Amino acid sequence: MTWWIWQILFILGVTSIHIFNRWVGLPDCSYVFTFTQRWLINTGWQTVIAPAAMISYATAPSFFQPWFLGTVLIAVFGFAVSFFIFGEPFVFIRILGMLFALIGVVLLII
Repeated sequence: MTWWIWQILFILGVTSIHIFNRWVGLPDCSYVFTFTQRWLINTGWQTVIAPAAMISYATAPSFFQPWFLGTVLIAVFGFAVSFFIFGEPFVFIRILGMLFALIGVVLLII
């Protein structure tokens, strides 16, 4: 697999742990998990997804490409999760910012 596929897999893993942390932080769920349980889940999941980050950065042509792709993917996935899962409002300026970032990452990769 190429470096950008590994970066996408890594960012999907990061997004999923952010979803968990947001969900656990909500008032209805915060009493279910103790701090230690949350810390163990976060640490364990980071251990699982870390190899994808290492492979992505090791095989990319430059350091900046996976860094910028990861930043853009976090923004895109974060918006999608906030809108579709947590029901936060749709804001046009965020979409515009993500489009500019996506254009930038495409220009960096080609």
